[in-house]
This record gives sequence, structure tokens and C-alpha cells, in this order.
Amino acid sequence: MSGPARPAAPAPERRTAGEPGAILAIDAAGHGCSVALWRRDAVVAAEARDMAHGQAAELLPMIERVMQAGGLDLRQLDKVAVTVGPGGFTGLRIGLATARGLGLAIGCPVIGISSFQATAAALLAAADAPAARAPGDLLVVLDSRRSEPYLARLAPDLAFRQPPKLLDAAELAAACQAPGLTLACGDGLAGLAAFLPATLPQRAGGGDAVAVARLAADPGQRFHLPPDPVYLRPPDISQPKAPAAVIPAPAIPAPVIPRPAKPSS
Repeated sequence: MSGPARPAAPAPERRTAGEPGAILAIDAAGHGCSVALWRRDAVVAAEARDMAHGQAAELLPMIERVMQAGGLDLRQLDKVAVTVGPGGFTGLRIGLATARGLGLAIGCPVIGISSFQATAAALLAAADAPAARAPGDLLVVLDSRRSEPYLARLAPDLAFRQPPKLLDAAELAAACQAPGLTLACGDGLAGLAAFLPATLPQRAGGGDAVAVARLAADPGQRFHLPPDPVYLRPPDISQPKAPAAVIPAPAIPAPVIPRPAKPSS
């Protein structure tokens, strides 16, 4: 398994003044790896690749290309934004480690963005006619790479109706049938095929760094989170087994070796 990406060596000092509002956005928590640069109230450069593995090798070169295309030096960034999950454990850690390392080297804040909200924002922006969507709540379904997907219910303004948590099969079924939903979206819809109503519109896909940048640039900072991972379930690792009890061997008495008798004088 690849470890977290190692960011470039920190600059000894911030030689270039930061540009207000410039945000580097990173998303490596899902089935892809993407980077976007927000500058002057718009995304000026972005790059994305579909990948379930290999983010450690691709992320830093992508950042370098996007910054060059956007005409900005890393030391001019005002903020770094990154998805915090839930998502793939390896990609999530790589994205967070890279964002934190850059923030430390540059001397700028690092903002976390929920993968649920980034996914909803990306799919709504990609819709042919987003304004035509019926007003109501969104059911965001993320692939957990296990039988039960991650699920969250968002209000029309993408606020959480309640904190997300890992649901069992019965809770998933109830959440899918709850009234007031007008759209189900995300990259984990296949895991809910048996529960989703046939009348509920669906839109498949995941989040990306462009959506992360837009959410991070929200004037009210409504989507800002600490840059800490949101897992919802424990990592798939085996706990070390307790060492077997050592039973001491029974003591064996030392053999008694008779000494030869001294010759009589």
C-alpha cells in the first residue's frame, strides 16, 4: 500500500506575497485524483484523472502543472483546501498529508471539505439544467468499497440534515424511502439499487477539486471543516494477535552422579 505523499521541501521563508482569495483545491478521497486552482473568483486551471490507486505518484506533479497553468506560485496561495472523506483510506491520507505539508511549508491555512458536499456540488454543477431540479433534499451516496455505502442527506443549500454515520441495511432502506427527497447522487448508487424508489431521480458520479475549490471559496465559510480525516468506519486492518501464553516446562531435577569412593589407605 502506498504511503502518504511527501510534499516538496518547505521554503525557508515566504518570499512572495500571497494573493487574497487564491485557493489550491485537492481531491484524492474517491475514485479519482484532481487538483484545481481558484483565483480571482473563478477556477483558472484544473486537472483530473480517474484512479483508485497511485495518487502518491500523481498528485504532486498535478499540483505543479495546475499552478503553472494558473500563473501562480505556491507561495502566493491564500489557502489550501482538501476533501476529508469519507472515501478510500489510502487516497484520503495522501490528499490530507499533501495539503497539510503544503500549508505548513507555505504558511497558509488548510481547509477541509466534506466529500459528501463536494460530490453534491460537482454533480449539481454538471447537470444540464440545475435550476430545473425540484427543490428538496439530496441523498448523497458514496462508494465505501464494502456492501453498505456511505450515505448522507443534504438540504438544498448542501447543509447536512444530520451528522453522517455508517448505517446498517435497515437504516439505509429507511433513509432511501424517507419523504422530501428529490435527487439521489454519488458514486455509490449501485449499492442502493434495491432500496431507491424508481421515481427518485438519480445522478451518478463523484466529487472533484473544482467543486472543492468552489465550496472553499464560499464567502460565509459554510463548508469549512478541520483538515482531519472522516472515516465513518474503522480501517480494514488486522489487529495483532495476543502472544500465546508461555507455559513453563516442568522442572527436571538434575541427575545425581555418584562420586567414586576414595581408595583406602
